[in-house]
Amino acid sequence: MTLRRLIAAAALFVASAGGPVFAAPAPSPHDVLLVSDVHFNPFDDPSLVDDLRKAPASQWHAILARTAKAASPYFVDTNFPLLESALAAMRANAPDPPVVVISGDFLAHDFPLQFSHVELGAPPGTYETFVDKTIAFLASEFDAAYPRAQFVIVIGNNDGYCGDYRSTPHSPFLAHMAGSWAPLVNRGGRAPGFAQTFPDAGYYVATLPGTAAGTRVVALNAVYWSSFYANACGVAGSDPGADELRWLDETLPQDTTGRTIVVTHISPGIDEYSSMVAGKPVPFLEQSYEKHLLATLASHGPRVRGILAGHMHHASFEVAESGDGPIPVLVIPSISPIQGNNPSFEVARIGADDATIEDLTAYYLPLGSPSAVWAEEYSFDDAYGFKAFDAKNLFALQASLEADAAERARFISYYNSESTIASPNPKAWPWLWCGHLNLTVDAYSACLAKELPPAKASPAPQ
Repeated sequence: MTLRRLIAAAALFVASAGGPVFAAPAPSPHDVLLVSDVHFNPFDDPSLVDDLRKAPASQWHAILARTAKAASPYFVDTNFPLLESALAAMRANAPDPPVVVISGDFLAHDFPLQFSHVELGAPPGTYETFVDKTIAFLASEFDAAYPRAQFVIVIGNNDGYCGDYRSTPHSPFLAHMAGSWAPLVNRGGRAPGFAQTFPDAGYYVATLPGTAAGTRVVALNAVYWSSFYANACGVAGSDPGADELRWLDETLPQDTTGRTIVVTHISPGIDEYSSMVAGKPVPFLEQSYEKHLLATLASHGPRVRGILAGHMHHASFEVAESGDGPIPVLVIPSISPIQGNNPSFEVARIGADDATIEDLTAYYLPLGSPSAVWAEEYSFDDAYGFKAFDAKNLFALQASLEADAAERARFISYYNSESTIASPNPKAWPWLWCGHLNLTVDAYSACLAKELPPAKASPAPQ
């Protein structure tokens, strides 16, 4: 075990609320905490839900702390003990970051269905109020953990009143979420437009502290572009995806410094797991939107230093090709272990001069261990021998993954945050590998045709 791992291990938090926490060494002032797919489930202890419904969000912590349940196991969304465990581990390993990024999916899967099972016959409006209080509770918990950090948040496909992949522009949900999170997102007045543009459609621009002068974030609502999106609760005939693309076309050129970081829940590219199951490419985004998005990013390549995304629940990467310079895409792993992955978060070291990711360290909770504790999993530089998470090194890593079976095994282990119960079949490796650089259906199909063994022909009838 390296000295770095030993130091991190000393800062472990036992995977149950109330365990001891020991302070880790203070990180660089440019370390940024990266969190995704919390998928908080307030229904995990049904005996508490009625009290939660009646109480304001400010009282939720005390109510949820009464649970006798342990932290969520594999294939279950994040409950209160796991949330508190994760927040304590974040504080131990990133005590005072200037920026905290949460790349979407605050709410548990099947949130409307779970509420209806617990609160039978609830009066109209009760569900929406419960959603608002859940979002406000999460804002309060993160604010208590990081009262000085500026937060960058984006909408995930589960976030809203209307249901999965049904983000609604100009909705009360967006307005209420903006009210809960504005003190964190507009810390120091660095996101002055958040209170206006986020309630409209869920996207905004912010300027970051503790990074290169003038570094800014363009925070997107990529749910509108999803292949599964339906504007079921919005204005009939409207096209929020096209509206957002027009906004992005106007917003990216406003960067005169060449230091923009794009944050999104759903990245462009291919849903590798769904493609593997379906036996054909399944894109994350509707193709006309993705074509426009990739063209916009390509035309502003020098301005965009990187893209931070979530949604996949696994630690991965992509490279968005650009005529003026390819753009690295970092896919942040999830706190929720619902896909059989271990809970994980990351700390990225952002360069002071050019806003590139100089290194990346992942922390994880090995749920399969009898006495699971949070630990440092790996750093990108140490694991792969590179000195930055940039497009050049990602191209080199892609080539190494193709050529070196040991490197592939290492990547798959990190991809699932070292879970041993849901690792991809090694024979299915091309379905993952092709998705890193081939973000369109045609390019991904061509890569699969090259990398997968040819299908066996059916025997001729006798």
